[in-house]
Amino acid sequence: MCRSAAEGGRRCTGGSCGAAGARARQARCRARNNLEAARITADPDRIAAAEAKYTAVTGTPPPDVGAFAGQLPTMPEPTTPEKPMPKPEEPKPRKPEPAGSTADRVRDAVAKLNKAPGEWTSFIDIRKALGDVDHEEFSQAVRELARTNPHVFLIPEDNRKALRQVDHDAAVDYSGEPQHYIAIEKPREAAAKDRVQAAGLSDATPDDLAQALRDPLTSSQLYDQIRAEQKRRGLA
Repeated sequence: MCRSAAEGGRRCTGGSCGAAGARARQARCRARNNLEAARITADPDRIAAAEAKYTAVTGTPPPDVGAFAGQLPTMPEPTTPEKPMPKPEEPKPRKPEPAGSTADRVRDAVAKLNKAPGEWTSFIDIRKALGDVDHEEFSQAVRELARTNPHVFLIPEDNRKALRQVDHDAAVDYSGEPQHYIAIEKPREAAAKDRVQAAGLSDATPDDLAQALRDPLTSSQLYDQIRAEQKRRGLA
């Protein structure tokens, strides 16, 4: 082969296959290799010099890139555009879980709605305060409190004519009768009466005075004295 296929080569007939032909083929091979090497560097000046040398040696213009030895032109691989990253979803705020059992929450609600232990509180107000509690779950918790806690009391509304639909809806059925109010008394402290007597009425704490009033062992005389002391302090 005197010239490559890219150079329009033909098979040698024998006349140009001597030493001179071999030198010519080597010169063309070097020119081709130099051109390929220059194109790899992507240096414009080096490529221009290699193309000029190739034309001078072969007498033909340089072939296209990648066309030597029957190769296909090298084409850059298509790049797939990157898809935008999906925006991460912001976590939804979670509602805080209510602490304690339903019965505990009923007790806490009664304590917050009342100024003092033992006051009557309507089930309308308590159900509003515990709006996330199921209606029957609330009623069951109240019935359980009344059955197991001697300091919990339920009563119906005396004036039945004054009852509204909202009163009927909020009522808790207990012992076969709808109840509309609840009171939770503070457990009696037996030692309060003794502390009042030891400290004296004027030095006793307001809580001890209140506890001593509820003690069934408090005499009528001491009861009246405690009531008078409470009035003097503005506690009654």
